[in-house]
Amino acid sequence: MRLIFSLISVGVLLCYGCQNDHEPVVVKEEFTLKSLELIEQTNAFNWEFFQAMNQLEDEGENLVISPLSITQAFGMAINGATGSNLEEMLDVFGYDNTDGMNAAYKNIRGALSTADPKVTIGIANSAWYRQGFTIKEPFFNALQQYYDAKVSALDFSNVNASKKAMNDWVNQNTKGKIPSIIDNISDDNILFLINAVYFYGSWSNKFDKSNTTTAPFYLSNGTNVQVKMMYQEANFEITSRDKYTLLRAPYANGTFAMNILLPNEGVKADEVITSLNASEWAALKTNKPSVKVKFYMPRFKTQCSYDLIPGLQLLGMNRAFTDNTGFHNIADAPIVISEVKHKTFIEVDEKGTEAAAATSIGFELTSMPQTSVFRVDRPFVFIISEKTSGAVLFAGKIENPLQEE
Repeated sequence: MRLIFSLISVGVLLCYGCQNDHEPVVVKEEFTLKSLELIEQTNAFNWEFFQAMNQLEDEGENLVISPLSITQAFGMAINGATGSNLEEMLDVFGYDNTDGMNAAYKNIRGALSTADPKVTIGIANSAWYRQGFTIKEPFFNALQQYYDAKVSALDFSNVNASKKAMNDWVNQNTKGKIPSIIDNISDDNILFLINAVYFYGSWSNKFDKSNTTTAPFYLSNGTNVQVKMMYQEANFEITSRDKYTLLRAPYANGTFAMNILLPNEGVKADEVITSLNASEWAALKTNKPSVKVKFYMPRFKTQCSYDLIPGLQLLGMNRAFTDNTGFHNIADAPIVISEVKHKTFIEVDEKGTEAAAATSIGFELTSMPQTSVFRVDRPFVFIISEKTSGAVLFAGKIENPLQEE
């Protein structure tokens, strides 16, 4: 009998202000050189996987993924991999080897969580295994030591109780925005590895709600919908490229930002995504001069759900799902990954927003008019990232601000 385990990752981005006026006392953790190296190594994966998932998505659908959540979940899984399966997984994610990987992921969680006291970031991991099935001790030790993973044995034969335990954990760690993700537990399931990422922040420059009006948003199919269009005039970093113009909208103290990539006239959002790569992101994440901008941005809320296996297979990961000799660091039994599920939630309004920014190679306008107009009234790409490391928390494409699922 072939035994299977599942990887689950969920991400939530909220667009509200700080929960109170008192900043919590937080001891800031700095990124280590190994962590910055690991983030740089995964940059190629982030953009290639974003492109793969966009290729698989239906035309006109919103797309939101969390590279941070996906890489944290697979960091745990890689601890169980062996042989050719391990080599293939490392190659897909861009890692040279596993030396220092676990310690780097631990540091990344700490550094992101303490980067800005006005922004709340929760990155939680857990492992749930079939009661009575023996998992090798070093595997769980690594998950607890480096991923702060909650490790629990469940009676999988009691499907409803086991699903409730895991879904309650997901619900709690996403503040109720993703209430459930486990739909079924089969007789062959022996392990679930789950990651949850939660982001709660406010704009550095908030929109005045009294300036919000109803305005058209032009869809890819040539029609338009009426949306709530927010407006403000303030200084922003803005960069022009051959395919798009990027505006960086910071959160709170400016450590995190939403990078909005608005396609230029005649360019589709899909073309912008196709143009993204590691070198482009390296160029875009550097600081640019701020200019005064009339900034129009639609309110939106959307949630997405994906099976990530087809996207991972497009990038060359196959053994993890087919080679039952590839996870001997978990157990000596024949084990494969049966599913990789991913859910995301994002909400954007006048108080705050979460998004991701992409980097593309092109020309940069050296001079801008005194006051630029940046009107997000057509499908666009976003990237929510951290300033120092360039770490991408969320990346997405909004085809229709009114499309909630």
